[in-house]
Amino acid sequence: MKKIGVLVLMLIAVISCKKQSELQKEFNCRSTELSNLKQYSDFKNNFKLSVPTSWKTSKYYTETSSEIFSADTIKQLSETYILNVSYALGTVNFDADFHQKTDSIITQNGFEKIKSGSATFINSPCYWYVLKGEKNGFTYHQFNIISKKTEMAYFSAAIDIYGNLNIDDRICESLSLLEKIEFLQ
Repeated sequence: MKKIGVLVLMLIAVISCKKQSELQKEFNCRSTELSNLKQYSDFKNNFKLSVPTSWKTSKYYTETSSEIFSADTIKQLSETYILNVSYALGTVNFDADFHQKTDSIITQNGFEKIKSGSATFINSPCYWYVLKGEKNGFTYHQFNIISKKTEMAYFSAAIDIYGNLNIDDRICESLSLLEKIEFLQ
């Protein structure tokens, strides 16, 4: 009888577990939920992003793109991250030319690509990578994701992470925000 009770509890636990995304699996993410979120729409109404109400958030736009920057300015820079998300007009194809240009830009800026891959991000193909280097006197990591939304538009996000502590945890927390983005176009 005890075995049946344990099996029922295990079954309930498995059913209630949320399926991890490909990116969450890549970074061994545990369930991360931030609270007290405020939703922001970019200037061109391409997407909505929810971030904690205590974060400083700014929006920018050009003729071809719209961006939202957000960060927890209460924490030390080495304990948080800066989130930059953008929706832009233009074509992106994850071909050899794309990878060569991306690698060239990374090298020109003095960074090293330490991890990369392809995945699906909110039902669209994406390419992601993690850089490492030095910036403003700090050890610096950056998680980047580029996702093709249409033939003429793409979404990108850059997560700036300063210091060496909890890099994957900060990437996972940012993924918990990014994967809830609502695309309006």
